[in-house]
Amino acid sequence: MYSITKSVISALIGIAIEQKLIEGVNMPIGHFFEEIDDNSKKEITIKHLLMMSSGLGWQGNEAMIPTKNWVRFILGQPIETSAGMEMRYSCGNSHLLSAILQRVAKMDTVAFAQKYLFAPLGIQDFTWHYDSQGIAIGGFSLTMRAEDMLKLGILYMNQGEWAGKQIVPAAWINESTGLKIVSSDNMSYGYHWWILPGNGEPSKTYYAQGLRGQYIFVNEEKRLATVMTSNMDGDILSPIQYYERYIL
Repeated sequence: MYSITKSVISALIGIAIEQKLIEGVNMPIGHFFEEIDDNSKKEITIKHLLMMSSGLGWQGNEAMIPTKNWVRFILGQPIETSAGMEMRYSCGNSHLLSAILQRVAKMDTVAFAQKYLFAPLGIQDFTWHYDSQGIAIGGFSLTMRAEDMLKLGILYMNQGEWAGKQIVPAAWINESTGLKIVSSDNMSYGYHWWILPGNGEPSKTYYAQGLRGQYIFVNEEKRLATVMTSNMDGDILSPIQYYERYIL
């Protein structure tokens, strides 16, 4: 699912906050990474990571993947903007969230996801890879069947409830899928979820997006959850074009 992995990480952070493993999104990452010796980096919060506004530089996955310690590589990037001021899409932010989750949950991210998200939804057929330090990759690498991706969309459409049980807090879904920041190309973003324009009003449509055309669309107003999987190169329809052409 490529970067749809990021939206799953967002759901897991919401569950961890509900379980009091994390106090809230305003927790600074210096609380979790004692190895940080730069005060400006210590003050980056979980919220900044979720919004892709940590201010940390990003050289791309090609630079990170060959390194022996991904967390050290990410934290070693220079501060390029003040945290919270500018969105810069980065798998590094998402990987730090996975590392934080593993530290507070006392289990790896995959086990946490399996226990508190996947098993309640009946999702069994999936793979999720790790970095060389045993941290589940936060920005990409999760693979699952299209019908199980759809379960995630339906879960969000139903405000986190599945079979009469609250899996993801409804308040977290509302918070994480609301507009938090706008990217340089005027795309709207929440906490690891993209948001379609709403014609001057808060949008009722948000989506998870992965490389080569992987999507989970949720439209709360229409009560519609839609999944698309692709393997496309070259010119790919934008999310808005996808939505207008195939869903509306």
